[in-house]
Amino acid sequence: MVSGCVGLVLVAGALGVRAWRRSGGRPAVLVVEVIRTTLIALVLFALLGPEWVRSQVPEERALVAVLWDDSRSMGTVDVPGGGAPVSRADALEGVIGELEASDGPGADATAGGRFDLVVTPLSASTESVDADVPVEERGTDLAGPLDRLLEDPSLRAVLLASDGDWTEGESPFEAAVRYRLADVPIFTASVGSQDQQPDVALEPVEPPAFAIVGRRLEIPVSIESAMPREVPSRITLSGPDGPVESRGIALGARRVTTETLEYLPTEPGRVSLTVSVDPVPGELDMENNTRTIELDVREESLDVLLVEGFPRWEYRYLRNALVRDPGVEVDCYLTLPGMPGRGGGPTYLEAFPPKEALAEYDVIFIGDVGLGPDGLTEEQCESIAGVVRDQAGGLILMPGFGGGHLDLQQTALGELYPVELDPARPRGYGVATPARLRLTSAGLQSGLTRLVPDTTANAYLWSELPGFQWFAAVERARAGAQVLAVHPQSVGSTGRRQLLVTRTARTGKVLFMGTDGAWRWREGFEDLYHYRFWGQVIRWMAYQRNMNVGESMRLFFAPDRPKARTTVALNVNVMDAEGGGPVDGASVTARVQSPSGKVDRVRFTQPPRADGDAAWGLYSATWRPEEGGRYQVVLTCEETGASLEAEIAVTARPRERVGRPARPDVLAEVARISGGEPLDELSPAAVGERLSELPEPPPQVTRMRLWGHPIFGAVAAALMAALWIGRKAAGRV
Repeated sequence: MVSGCVGLVLVAGALGVRAWRRSGGRPAVLVVEVIRTTLIALVLFALLGPEWVRSQVPEERALVAVLWDDSRSMGTVDVPGGGAPVSRADALEGVIGELEASDGPGADATAGGRFDLVVTPLSASTESVDADVPVEERGTDLAGPLDRLLEDPSLRAVLLASDGDWTEGESPFEAAVRYRLADVPIFTASVGSQDQQPDVALEPVEPPAFAIVGRRLEIPVSIESAMPREVPSRITLSGPDGPVESRGIALGARRVTTETLEYLPTEPGRVSLTVSVDPVPGELDMENNTRTIELDVREESLDVLLVEGFPRWEYRYLRNALVRDPGVEVDCYLTLPGMPGRGGGPTYLEAFPPKEALAEYDVIFIGDVGLGPDGLTEEQCESIAGVVRDQAGGLILMPGFGGGHLDLQQTALGELYPVELDPARPRGYGVATPARLRLTSAGLQSGLTRLVPDTTANAYLWSELPGFQWFAAVERARAGAQVLAVHPQSVGSTGRRQLLVTRTARTGKVLFMGTDGAWRWREGFEDLYHYRFWGQVIRWMAYQRNMNVGESMRLFFAPDRPKARTTVALNVNVMDAEGGGPVDGASVTARVQSPSGKVDRVRFTQPPRADGDAAWGLYSATWRPEEGGRYQVVLTCEETGASLEAEIAVTARPRERVGRPARPDVLAEVARISGGEPLDELSPAAVGERLSELPEPPPQVTRMRLWGHPIFGAVAAALMAALWIGRKAAGRV
């Protein structure tokens, strides 16, 4: 290409000489042709892309960074010491101290002064997005600190000392690829043992949001054992006055054991409970054997409405059981088709409650009632559906041989049913031989069907309870429903007929009981299990609704046991302080203060219903807690001026676990990808030896394109101006 450019310049010069001779040798023409040829040569010179290259030795010394792990997992005691094993952090502390010493052995690690050594922990170079998360709840990010070090152009190498356990952020292998492209090797040093350390850890305990005075509270507890064999231990629940319950347990080898502890609150208020597991021989970490929980104990007051056609046996025994329950206020509404009266007595209603009064009931039973003058109206069905959907109410459907529930499925209640009924058999099935409910796998685990604490004994008890002789013609369970019990023989379109089914309906809960024979459980057992079953059902349905209740506002949320760094659905019901009816179109906000003191503002909106109308006094929002602990919430409604103070307990599981095996394979792969290598020994001498093998930092080369220099442009402009002027001048001569 250069020869071609030289040829073009020679051709341009020859043409210029020819033009000059034809002009008779005039000096002006000679000057113009010289300028023209020079300008052509300059343009061709620029097309060749000439550069001014300058090489300069860096004045600053190259940087070597030592990145050491100070996460929670480094507290694992599995590094052999002089006598007893020491923690990974303690084993690393001495070496890091020597590397930091500028006038000690750490100076050898700079390879004779060729490099500047910077020693920093992972936490100091981690740009965490969860700045409000407590340190003990944070994980380990290896890729983030490595990427931030790579931003320094003087970085020559990195030494990463860690146990290789990373629980958040990008994969460190991705960062290693970027180091390979930048020709910066990563040397790794693994700290800790690859073997699982013998340990017994009590998982975070998640009790219900509140407990009721005089009601036994079941507290689920999980114990993870990393012991190589089954070991005996003891689990203890302690209250303010000492141990409440203690029992011996057998912890399986490398498995999770689940237990349920019971606590009986005796008075309202805040109580602190402690769950502990006795240490076992050979266990290294004793700190994770104890958990403390705060429990809010309240007085119970539940409002229940029984809607029934005739006072059948199931209704009579259910009403008597609820009337005797000190925590329940029950009202009964009998339609009595074909009869002039509605029933009488202290718990009976003369008329169906209006919409505002209906919102006060926590749970509504609908028995063998149909649609029409002798049953419920469509407006009343819409009101009941509104309590369930938008007021977090509970609905229990108990059909009978009257067949009225088939008509109710054509009203607003139809979308709440967890099952579909067979229209060809509205009156269900009556049999001469009693049948017993058979629990499904979900029913065996559900708290609704747990009549005794032991799972095996509970399954046996259900198989021994007196049977029923009538059941509803259920075709199938609907999507999203949970089947707890089925008929042992009768089959519908999708298998055995589902007779005990639950379902969530927006903010509320629905239970379908496809038989009217639960009252027969009293045979041989008195009212023990009949009373216990319905008491559990009622409290399960009213639990969420009564989380935080004020005079005219109610706060409930899902899940009912929120976890840190997960989304929580907040729901608020706003009622008129005078009439008690729901308030729509209001402005509802919440002030949420975290345990660390950070304050967030949450604004609620009113979700529309399927028919396009606003939800019945319901306002919703989403919220994401970033740390564990108790959050203080203050709800306010601008239109009514009402406020509600509440607490939300958030559980936080530590992302880092003490006792986990080290992962040298991760560090070795990071070193291999980046072009470095894992160190067999972590010491200043080993670090210095590896750094001394690094080549000298390459000189800094700067390149300047000559055709892009301002002088080049000025010369070209001057020549073009001279050419234009010269041609004009030569033309006038």
